[in-house]
Amino acid sequence: MTEQTLSGKTALVTGGASGLGKAIATKYLEAGANVVICDIHDERLQQTSVELSTKGTLKAIKINVANQNEVESLFEQMIKEFGKIDILVNNAGIIDKFDPVGDLDPELWNRVMAINLTAPFLLSKLAVRNMLAQPVPDGRIINIVSVAGQAGWAAGAAYTASKHGVVGLTKNTAAFYGTKGIRCNALMMGGMHTNIFESMQSGLNVEGFQKAAAIREAIGVPLCEVDTAAELCLNLTAGKGFGIVNGACIAADNGWTSIP
Repeated sequence: MTEQTLSGKTALVTGGASGLGKAIATKYLEAGANVVICDIHDERLQQTSVELSTKGTLKAIKINVANQNEVESLFEQMIKEFGKIDILVNNAGIIDKFDPVGDLDPELWNRVMAINLTAPFLLSKLAVRNMLAQPVPDGRIINIVSVAGQAGWAAGAAYTASKHGVVGLTKNTAAFYGTKGIRCNALMMGGMHTNIFESMQSGLNVEGFQKAAAIREAIGVPLCEVDTAAELCLNLTAGKGFGIVNGACIAADNGWTSIP
């Protein structure tokens, strides 16, 4: 059991049915928060709901985070049940096919942008409005980014641009609402064992993928442990000393982006 307490807090974790999202939801439940997870994969969502329901108060909702109506419905259900939102973790995302801009299909660009950038915007918009409506605003938004939010070699043009966009969203949200009781930070994650590559399906740009893999392998940086990354997310939310951290893009990549 973690030492941090989130008793009385309500947290929303997108993409919470597996991988890092599931690990973050687990940490928040263990810290005493009411946790809402959403995901597009219904079967996986139900399995995770059964597994985690013994750890605390959990609600699982199937939605497409790129659909504005479904996002609004999600917030209506969450506020109806728990009355507020205190913590938003924008974790849901998809990878592209490692295509550089000259090879990139506009349809794939639009899909990646919708899920990786527009969805965090929609979710943050609704979260901020509810947080500001509380008697004493005290909200936390954590955006799960990637080394692709800093470097240009970690993925294709669509994913890289979407994650750079989330960095901008993070900084603007922090700058505007930091004095109003809402902190917003980003975790720039290195490679992890998750299921994000499931969204790629087929059509991998081999040259782009091999370049990204070759750089990481040449440096010899190990993959990040999902549970450790989730613990960092919890610390950023509730840990002592993190109250002054706002608008930060924290590299959580075993030093990957520190090596030129």
